[in-house]
Amino acid sequence: LDYLKKVVGVMHMLKCTESDVYFAASEYAHAIAPTAESAVGCAHRYLKRDDMDKALAFFEEAISLDSSDVKKADHYYTMASIYSAKNQYSKARSLCNQSLSLNPNKGENYILIARMYAQSTKWSDEQLKNQCTYFLVIDKLNQAKRVSPELAEEVNKQIATYKQHTPEAADLFMLGLKQGDAIKIEGWINETTTIR
Repeated sequence: LDYLKKVVGVMHMLKCTESDVYFAASEYAHAIAPTAESAVGCAHRYLKRDDMDKALAFFEEAISLDSSDVKKADHYYTMASIYSAKNQYSKARSLCNQSLSLNPNKGENYILIARMYAQSTKWSDEQLKNQCTYFLVIDKLNQAKRVSPELAEEVNKQIATYKQHTPEAADLFMLGLKQGDAIKIEGWINETTTIR
């Protein structure tokens, strides 16, 4: 068991989590004495096999076994990414928020939320209102930049892309909306942003 734990620990530290040796050591160690690290190893094995449900179960186990809030936040973020890939955006956002409650400086959560919001711009019959969703997308990306300044370069590129999809002030005027007004983005998002 000690040997298996060392193998899993070293391979995880070196980011060799795609290796069959890592998977095998994790599964054997987990069978003998479950730890957060062995649960994560098993989760990665099932991710590689595209068995998302088993991977999610192992990440949940890792969260229950881990004592580090930073690592738990990472596990929640990985689970959120899985749910996002399954188009279960509400569940994914909830997991991102759990991750942020444990590690407020994990800006990747805001980027993932922004990406899901950008995929959910069809909540109104009025196309211009739908385009206002991109203001909220940009809000989330700015939050990512604030809490994780190292992500600024990547985030700034995304902001520039999404700004191209925001509605023009003159068009919004026809709907009785102007710069500085609050607008509620409905649907599963259910958040308010500011027109700019």
